[in-house]
Amino acid sequence: MTDSETGSNAYRLSRRKFLAASGAVALAAACGPAATPSPSASAAATASAAATSALKPLKIGQLLPFTKVYAELGNSMKRSTDLYLKQKGNKLAGRAVAPPIYEDEANDPVVGAQKTQKFIEQDQVDVMMGIVATPIAYAVRNAIDAAKLIFIETNAGGNALTRTTTNCTPSCKSKYIFRTSFSSYQISYPIGEYFATQKGVKEVFTFVADYGFGNESAADFTSGFTKGGGKITGSLKAPLGSADFLPFVTQLKNQPTKDIYSFFSGTDAINYIKAWNQLGMPAAGYKMNGAGFLTEQDVLKEVKDQANGATTSLFWAVTLDNAENKAFVDAYQKEYSLLPDVFAVQAWDGMQAVDLALQAVKGDTTNKDAFIAALENVKFKSPRGDFEFDKETHNPIQDMYIREVKVQSGQAVNTIVDKVARVTDPGK
Repeated sequence: MTDSETGSNAYRLSRRKFLAASGAVALAAACGPAATPSPSASAAATASAAATSALKPLKIGQLLPFTKVYAELGNSMKRSTDLYLKQKGNKLAGRAVAPPIYEDEANDPVVGAQKTQKFIEQDQVDVMMGIVATPIAYAVRNAIDAAKLIFIETNAGGNALTRTTTNCTPSCKSKYIFRTSFSSYQISYPIGEYFATQKGVKEVFTFVADYGFGNESAADFTSGFTKGGGKITGSLKAPLGSADFLPFVTQLKNQPTKDIYSFFSGTDAINYIKAWNQLGMPAAGYKMNGAGFLTEQDVLKEVKDQANGATTSLFWAVTLDNAENKAFVDAYQKEYSLLPDVFAVQAWDGMQAVDLALQAVKGDTTNKDAFIAALENVKFKSPRGDFEFDKETHNPIQDMYIREVKVQSGQAVNTIVDKVARVTDPGK
């Protein structure tokens, strides 16, 4: 993909091309044989549609951060959900969808648990979605499982949420829980192995947010990197939501290992990258690497070219060259005058999975086992590429892209430099 092809205009289909494509589709339809359903088939279809429309509006509860360090992540997922429903006329599989119930998780497991109980007891939602922070996902797992509530995790990547663990500690998989995002292993292990075996990096220093996912990311990167023959020379952690990253980056600069692996997201990533540049780390020969959230579009729109050259791993990039991604980016840009980020993709795919599963059960969510089976069999073309769930873990099977930040057509974006295909989580 050339620089000119990856600018924002590349994601928009011209009116002339759109009309030409639409005309071709219409002509093909007109020239094809007309299907004449039998009276019995027509009656059955009418009865099925009537049964679906008679169902009460589908209730979706979304638990997302709208305050604190991850507020923009929550806003991004809300925008994506709202856009999906708008495109579908607020119906999924012919069933009306009530306005989604959005609650703020406030980056607090106690608040998250309270809001989850509200969804279960007061709102009586049919499907729950969301949760950004791993500690909150772990904290509400048992309540979701006990209530037999279908939950689509659209961000939190803690490994244990979709794994078999001892005594469900710190969490464990549930038949009612699916994930349209990732596990820490999927993001962090492959880039560790890739650095050691493909890039020939011998030593790395790790610097991550000191909470569930940050610690898991560092551990998974370390496993992949050391398996490939690399050495971790040291580690550093910063509290989640740190206002000042200068003291931490000063410590990085005072040690000799040049390749740094990091996990930060949201405002933490923004503050880290600004401190990195303020202290002249690129000029001193230090290289920024990490889990892809470090340089996602929500971050790049704030730091712009200050992240130039950073290498990260993730299952999506705004520059990914497939028809679904181009259509998604175009629609999102037109609706919000923003480039989407991976959080928007995760919510979008969560809605797609629910939509397709509902189609398989004719909009009826009362039979939980049937709905679960329908979700397990969902496969579709996503902006990230081919999407499907691992039936054993309910975690996605997906490609992981090695990405490098570049400025193209005046915008900082992640460009794809390599790929690790069909990464699955070990599940235990």
